[in-house]
Amino acid sequence: MIRYTRTLLCLLVLSISTFSYAQESHFTLDDMNRLTTISNLQISPDGKAALFTTSKRNMETNSFDRSIILLDIATGQQRVLSDEIPGIGSVTWAPDGRNLSVIARGTNAAQVHLLNLETKKLTQITSSKNGIVRYSWSPDGTKLAYFMRDDRAKNPNGNLFNDAFEAGNNDYLVDEAPRTTSVWIINRDGTETQQVSLPNTTVATGLSTSSLAWSPNSKMIAFTQFPSAYSGDSDRGKNYIFDLESRDTKPATVNKERESGALFSPDGNHLVYRYPRDGFPSNMTEWHQVNLETGQISNITKPLNRSTSDINWLPDGSTLHRGIDNWGNMLFHLNDGNYNKLPVGDLASITSLSISDAGPMVLTGVKKTYPVEVYYKANMNAEPVALTSFNSFIEDLTMGEQEGLEWKSSDGLEPNGIITYPPNFDPNKKYPLVLQIHGGPSVSSVFGFSATTQAMASKGWIIFQPNYRGSTNLGNEFQTAIARDPSEGPGHDVITGVDELKKRPYVDSDNISVSGWSYGGWMTSWLIGRYPDVWKSAVAGAAPVDLTDMYSLNDLNRMKRHSMIESPYTEDNIEWAFKNSPISNFGKITAPTLIMSKTGDTRVTITGSYKLHGALRDNGVPVQFIAYPGRGHFPRDPVRSHDVYNRWLNWIEQHTSIQNETDKATLRR
Repeated sequence: MIRYTRTLLCLLVLSISTFSYAQESHFTLDDMNRLTTISNLQISPDGKAALFTTSKRNMETNSFDRSIILLDIATGQQRVLSDEIPGIGSVTWAPDGRNLSVIARGTNAAQVHLLNLETKKLTQITSSKNGIVRYSWSPDGTKLAYFMRDDRAKNPNGNLFNDAFEAGNNDYLVDEAPRTTSVWIINRDGTETQQVSLPNTTVATGLSTSSLAWSPNSKMIAFTQFPSAYSGDSDRGKNYIFDLESRDTKPATVNKERESGALFSPDGNHLVYRYPRDGFPSNMTEWHQVNLETGQISNITKPLNRSTSDINWLPDGSTLHRGIDNWGNMLFHLNDGNYNKLPVGDLASITSLSISDAGPMVLTGVKKTYPVEVYYKANMNAEPVALTSFNSFIEDLTMGEQEGLEWKSSDGLEPNGIITYPPNFDPNKKYPLVLQIHGGPSVSSVFGFSATTQAMASKGWIIFQPNYRGSTNLGNEFQTAIARDPSEGPGHDVITGVDELKKRPYVDSDNISVSGWSYGGWMTSWLIGRYPDVWKSAVAGAAPVDLTDMYSLNDLNRMKRHSMIESPYTEDNIEWAFKNSPISNFGKITAPTLIMSKTGDTRVTITGSYKLHGALRDNGVPVQFIAYPGRGHFPRDPVRSHDVYNRWLNWIEQHTSIQNETDKATLRR
């Protein structure tokens, strides 16, 4: 009887362990639809509550289910404001910290309202004829500054049926002259509105909208003005200050252009703003400050030598920044030119930050294998504490682990990148290698949960995300090395990283695919022509392939940026432009390639995709060209975006062989 019982127990344990292995789940594209994203995070002035918006894909309605949530930090209790007050949006804290400020539909357009949290009553403040674009309360709560679209210009032709307009520095899809935007101020009771921006200028272009900031004493406001509303003039912004007492609008600095993001210091004596180092367009954009009395300018984040997204003041006058280091977005404290990195626990990357007047802060962050949640830091040195668990289902899935890779490129630069291994990775087996190249180019691939990367890894592939020159995570010298070198240099960074990985015995050198969207599509198109013998397949999404298209047709237009700092049409630059565009190597491509684009993409015009498709078709290379209707750089709705990733993964899978029979069986399960 004892022997029988032991045998039965052994069989039971064996069956349980076998069942558990068989039921093990990996992250797939379908799991992407279960994810909750978090945005617009704000802490209350007293540090006791957090306000944020959640979003989740709804595949049945092809929309996003969004909720505006008010969270009590001490108790963790959540209040869904969007359920209580349907139709509200763009919620922020009012200056008193007791009410909320809301943009909601007014009598004729979107207007600013005050929301009483106790009574749930909405009180309309503005009555802007053309609706509100952006707004900001004065610190004393007595006034509101806001942006309003100006009326459309009257037809200069004097003929109702003649709607010709001057195209200007804009994308090729515009069908009317862009509208300008003005700055207005209104009292809290809705009286005494006045326009404060200069005539014949705008605070918004087709690409950029100015920030809007008050001085601490509520006597001045700062904003950025552009000479026109054409998107290609978005790099010509200059910061101005309006004085409410003198009613004068004056420039904040002696700089001519490239300024943005103006904010007043807590003492009101300085204005800080974003500006590229030394004014050079491909350099890192850093935080500068100007002394409003002397006009003296200093670069306050230059010692950090990393790209920073936010600036927040602490009571002692020092600043806290969310910025990128080699491997992720971290929190940096700057004080008198010195900086230190704050503790963030096991978070791999910080995605947003909000600091209260009292000192405590909330942030959103991701771990290497866990999606975004809201966290709380009681002070700078405290470890983050999770306040939400929207994505806890991830804990039931087996994820691919991440690792960093560093290597040397040809000219002394030292790029890096992120490797994501398949779940249950076994170094004694061989795996296909798939490159997932970031766009930008002035962004970076860093540690942290990525739905698309994990879905790729679950296919049994090693995923490599290289940071080529032009990326933002390795300092100004590395970022600006892409200037006048849009392809050969970055491409060599990527291929030397691939060569480094090919030395590893578990990388199947005969199964390497390359993919990317936007500038990642540019790099993909360049690599498959420049190094045609390396690739088993390719996916080129929204791929720019011709510098002349990028300079003339898209919304960036004539703007100087990253690699493109000169016109391709001056001097002998047209030859340089062709040589440095992927199109110059189209005749050498042999890798089966999937091309995807949006028909109304103004950032990367679909003209490039047609050129790439035509070249591959005419040379007998297997190719498929998928177009998605509508505006935008990437499909924003759940159904089409899911289709993009599904086609992406399926194309690589069709052209990739898994050598390990055991892995094939596991993937089938």
